[in-house]
Amino acid sequence: MDLGLNKGQLELVNTAERVARECLAPRAHEVDASATNPEESWQDVWRNGLLTIGVPEQYGGHGLDMLTYVMVIEKLAGGCTNTGMTVHMHSTVMRFIEALATSEQKSAYYPEVVEEGKLFGSWGSEPETRGGTALRYTIITPEGEGYVIDGVKHFCTMSGGAHRYMIHCNAQNTTDPLGSQQLALIPHDIAGLSQLDEWDTLGMRGTVSPSMKLDHCVVPKDAVLGEPGQSAKTGVTQGFSLGFAAVYVGAAQAALDFTKEFCLNQTFAPDPGRVADGLVVQRTIAEMSMAMCSARQALYDSAGRWANKKPNERAVMAARAKYLATVASLEVTSKAIQITGGRSAHKRMPLERIFRDIRTSTLMPPNLDRCLELVGRAEFDLDTPLNRDV
Repeated sequence: MDLGLNKGQLELVNTAERVARECLAPRAHEVDASATNPEESWQDVWRNGLLTIGVPEQYGGHGLDMLTYVMVIEKLAGGCTNTGMTVHMHSTVMRFIEALATSEQKSAYYPEVVEEGKLFGSWGSEPETRGGTALRYTIITPEGEGYVIDGVKHFCTMSGGAHRYMIHCNAQNTTDPLGSQQLALIPHDIAGLSQLDEWDTLGMRGTVSPSMKLDHCVVPKDAVLGEPGQSAKTGVTQGFSLGFAAVYVGAAQAALDFTKEFCLNQTFAPDPGRVADGLVVQRTIAEMSMAMCSARQALYDSAGRWANKKPNERAVMAARAKYLATVASLEVTSKAIQITGGRSAHKRMPLERIFRDIRTSTLMPPNLDRCLELVGRAEFDLDTPLNRDV
């Protein structure tokens, strides 16, 4: 597939593949087992120039186009699903800063990433609201020379590991949830921030995403990004789903590659040949390979057409890619375990970890039904509301 990438873009993708193989993959088991932030892997990503893929060039980053970006995330996720996902979340915050921040804010925040290797998290989900809603019960209120934030956040990725967190809030006027959306950056050690539960999950354990409470957290005026309602108009939000799809594709490809290698090198008595010589196995591997090809093609197609598209158009493009990546990754990781048999349940093999990571991360919104709804409405040329409640 000729994607038209230039030499510099190809070098970044190749660097991501090397870092994933040499640095991230050897730690993936321990990150999962300990359910801790992959901080050593983040440092490797930073030292190899990949933590700045969402930072504009004028501030020392790469400012990647979306196609090269998803290819980098795909490669990183192939080494460690948790690292790939957290780097994607961080990089999306960088794009929000590019779209909404003042030049002064950019000059303050970007050096923390470029020069110091700091990560930024994004906390949007809440325990009382469904995925995809614009409504937030986390409220940001003007007070004195700044603002006060109060609320409870759910699935707070990189908790305890990131340097700053981007909080998705609503202003007081919750009768217009989309128009009152507000983003604010808080430091990791802000007064009033506390953890409410433990992060002990089926998969994606290294994303460390417990529930967190913000109790009268005070931030200065320059912590707020843009005006209320402005974030929904940037088209950045829809990039979350496209990056999710890249993570699924990268992790599932790692499972497929492992399974193929297993089949080429494994024999079972009394059969004279390798597992790979069996017609049933060949058929199953073919199904897995074609599912991956279809998902990757949809991902690259959407990413290649991303620039200059409106948020509603991006929502459909991302939904298509996320749906196909979700279906393919669930199928591939399940069949990988079926082919390799009971030994794949052992922690010493990566398949059970990748299977759990895929089953967990594919639950992130928009879910399969919502993806189909977005694509189906587009097929009928119906409007594509960005949120279910607006």
